[in-house]
Amino acid sequence: MGKSEKEWFTEWFDTPYYHQLYKHRNDKEAQEFISTLLFKLELFPGERVLDVACGKGRHSRVFHQKGMSVLGFDLSSKSIEQASIYENPTLEFHKHDMRSPYDNWGQFDAAVNLFTSFGYFDSERDDILSLKNIAKVLKPGGFFVQDYLNGEYILNDLPSKGKKKINGVHYSWIKQFNNGFIVKVIDIKDGSEKLQFQEKVKVYSAEELINIHENSGFKVHEVFGNYKLDYFQEQSPRIILISERK
Repeated sequence: MGKSEKEWFTEWFDTPYYHQLYKHRNDKEAQEFISTLLFKLELFPGERVLDVACGKGRHSRVFHQKGMSVLGFDLSSKSIEQASIYENPTLEFHKHDMRSPYDNWGQFDAAVNLFTSFGYFDSERDDILSLKNIAKVLKPGGFFVQDYLNGEYILNDLPSKGKKKINGVHYSWIKQFNNGFIVKVIDIKDGSEKLQFQEKVKVYSAEELINIHENSGFKVHEVFGNYKLDYFQEQSPRIILISERK
């Protein structure tokens, strides 16, 4: 990628429109999923959790409410600015690119990467580099949980369109499959201003995700297909891997 070419997420995630369009995340679902995870992983109060690409920190806050010491990071300045409102001695947030090493952060008992906060890069090498960075800061035997979309499930409904009006701003989008990625092109009309952004997420099969985990310093223990942690099937909506640092 040329130096003058911006990666799509560096622009879109820091706009007020991104935060407005995705404002109503399901916090109840996040609470239930993390409670299920903590039981599955046998994590206990006081243990350290790394929230990779944490967004505005909704999952980090739930881990913290359950007694964990949490460090969350994200590439979006705006997301970290909002997450940082909740900081305290055992809940901290940083602006950081997952492709860069995590210097001076210590080691963690577990790491999570939730809600398809992955697969944005054009090169698979960057995805593997990101996972290797996570493995390096986990304690031996530490767990890594990755929650990813199941592309095969979504591809059945593509191409698809949608639209929404929020506080006078008109959003419309088309989602389609292009060159190995699910691409969502978002058109925005705010008064007389017209803008366009895109989201692009690589389609990985469960087998492909397992392979890149194994090639990045992890051993995959289980693969689930939804937030209740039912085992993965071909038409499951999610691919949720629980891996252990080798």
